[in-house]
Amino acid sequence: MPITIEKKKRIYFLEDFNVEKWDELEKVLQEMEATEISSAEDLVRFIEKYSEFGEILEEVGAWKTIKMTQSADDADFAKAQADFFEFIIAPSEPYFFKLDKKIFENKYFKELPQERYGHLGKLLQNEIEIFREENIPLGVKENSLVSKYGEMYSKLTVEFEGQEKTLKEMDLVLKDKDRSRRESAWRLVSEKMIEKGGEFEQLFDEMKTLRIQIAKNAGFDNYRDYIHKAYGRFDYSSEDVIEFHNSIEAVVLPALKKINQERKEKLEVDTLRPWDMAVDLDGKTLKPFSDVKDLLSGSIRIFRRLDSDFADIIAAMSEKNLLDLSNRKGKAPGGYCCSLPETRFPFIFMNAVGIHTDVQTFLHESGHSFHGFSKREEKIAEYKNTPSEVAELASMSMELFTLDYLDEFYKDDEDIKKAKREQLEDTLVIFPIVAIVDALQHWIYLNPDHTSEERDDRFAQLKDRFNAGVDWSGLEKEKGIGWLKTLHIFEVPFYYIEYAISQLGAIALYKEYKENPKQAIDNYKKFMALGYSKSVPEIYEAAGIKFDFSKEYLQEMVDFVMAELDELE
Repeated sequence: MPITIEKKKRIYFLEDFNVEKWDELEKVLQEMEATEISSAEDLVRFIEKYSEFGEILEEVGAWKTIKMTQSADDADFAKAQADFFEFIIAPSEPYFFKLDKKIFENKYFKELPQERYGHLGKLLQNEIEIFREENIPLGVKENSLVSKYGEMYSKLTVEFEGQEKTLKEMDLVLKDKDRSRRESAWRLVSEKMIEKGGEFEQLFDEMKTLRIQIAKNAGFDNYRDYIHKAYGRFDYSSEDVIEFHNSIEAVVLPALKKINQERKEKLEVDTLRPWDMAVDLDGKTLKPFSDVKDLLSGSIRIFRRLDSDFADIIAAMSEKNLLDLSNRKGKAPGGYCCSLPETRFPFIFMNAVGIHTDVQTFLHESGHSFHGFSKREEKIAEYKNTPSEVAELASMSMELFTLDYLDEFYKDDEDIKKAKREQLEDTLVIFPIVAIVDALQHWIYLNPDHTSEERDDRFAQLKDRFNAGVDWSGLEKEKGIGWLKTLHIFEVPFYYIEYAISQLGAIALYKEYKENPKQAIDNYKKFMALGYSKSVPEIYEAAGIKFDFSKEYLQEMVDFVMAELDELE
């Protein structure tokens, strides 16, 4: 049944309230600051009003980010996003701090039902503890540098076989059965990154300096510990994460080495080189669609078979023009799902070029969209902002739930098996990638006085530590600068370990799905509906799985994936 949800009607603010006019915005903030709260009921209404205010701001800011990434080579959109952050969001932050305290320190707050408001208190307290007014202008500067990274990367193209290609389009060539052609393409992209590497390194050094000062202002010895608290990682420590790196090395690498040994034998090469890792082993490249319209229609058919609610959501998003799926010059790299709380639907952005990973990406971002949609009626804004360990659980699980329905894109049984195998192998491949990127950032911010050369060397060392059988000989420079293409390091520092934590949870949910599909989907919907109203372990419990990234649990999930791969053989 088609979804006909209309834009959210405001309760506490007029529809023509313009948050882009600072005088008008500040007046409202001052009025909220002066509001008398005479009862627990008044406090609940104030929390809901404050949440509605935040969602109005979030919607406007989200659209500015969307426009900026859709046209990353257009300076006007970047300026509009930067101006909104600098002249609206940044000057609002002292008021947000006061309003957070107004709620948290109110005498009636403790009278509110703990089942409903207990977790809110924990979140507000954390935000109050790390806020420093002197960090506001630094945040403005950091946001400007983040925008610059997307602008710089979006303009990168190479000349290949007489045609101008984006770096994303070059991924297609890495699947070509002609090894020399793959190598040529890989080296061409690497040469482009080496050519521009100095600019990216300098940009990052500016970011690093700002981030270190932000942490220092907040009373932290280093940025790593600051951001750990800023992300609200209440349930595990930085030391736990480092131990997770060790577990990945001990448990996942042996499995990947086995997989890569088979790859080497099937390709009949002496050693696996970086340009050998994406090519199809049978020499036949999976081509799931030729146009993004086919990507959309095929995905909707998959969701219809999985659960009709999911199909209806994506169809409605398409109807409302809330999808931007195809790759083009000038578009920012990557993919994301953006919340639009007043529109009451999310927005999906990605760069599809017609390969199987595009299907994976769209299914992944669709999982985020189902998560966002399930929280649309929540009245407390803080509960809609789920941490990454929960947000990525929704998206990664969807990649696995849909494995049995890939016949919507592939009609040949061998193609279906290949697509499943690629997805299952990717669930393991992601672990060392995450460990490398996360470990690099630990080193960067615990050793802040390093040079760019030392940083590249450290990345190369980590690539060696977590190497599952790839020969990088003669490619030392290319190996060292590989981190420059990881946008998270630039744009959302330390947001990466969550992918590995969530991947474990997603594998567990998929295991449950294989045993009891209906129960798994019910649990999936149940945890998504909670938003962030509970702790992360409680949300995982609602999903029917454990919040656990111990070596033993990792081994159990890796064994399950390897067994699934064996079945495909």
